[in-house]
Amino acid sequence: MNKLTMVACGALLAASSGVNAANIVVNGSFEADTISGAYEQLANVTGWESTGQFEIQRGSDHGGWSAFNTAYDGEQYLELNSTALTSVWQDLSTTTGQLYNLSFAYSGRSDTPGGLNSALEVYWGGSQVVATSVTSHSGWVVYNFSNLVASNALTTLKFTSIEPQNAPSYGSFLDGVVVTAVPEPSTYGMLALGLGVMGLISRRKRQQDQHHLY
Repeated sequence: MNKLTMVACGALLAASSGVNAANIVVNGSFEADTISGAYEQLANVTGWESTGQFEIQRGSDHGGWSAFNTAYDGEQYLELNSTALTSVWQDLSTTTGQLYNLSFAYSGRSDTPGGLNSALEVYWGGSQVVATSVTSHSGWVVYNFSNLVASNALTTLKFTSIEPQNAPSYGSFLDGVVVTAVPEPSTYGMLALGLGVMGLISRRKRQQDQHHLY
């Protein structure tokens, strides 16, 4: 391996690790606490805190009730309201001043009495990111938010269920919570460098091959 190839490989490896940033949410798809039945109420769920009781449900294609959702990611998901309207949150390890992207999947519950809508508020570090509402038959709706800034080394990500107030034990569903750091501009510069060097190596090889034909 010549020096140019080594430079290109090193730049591409370093850039790819930055572009493909890791999810900093612990247990964002609620798979860490495996349940045996269709659903289970839990006092604790790995990585998360709650104002009430947790309820993990299995997707309808993995032993859950047929009237309920398939999981958005994996085999399980969280019902936000087990016995009452609740909030769940997680303190994320962040870098002060760093920008982050947030995505999650949210769904209403099909058997909610009267077809009442579900509603959710989402907070990042104490500031509201969105207040949204979905119908009882919405299925999974995916939300994406970009460039959320971390003002501290710990940032609280919180989901607060605010509806249906007239059927508070009929919870909406949450799954696939992902938070990733936005790559620094230098990462894309390194990626461009690596691709540029690889292009140069490819051109040199073609020129050498053409020269050998004559």
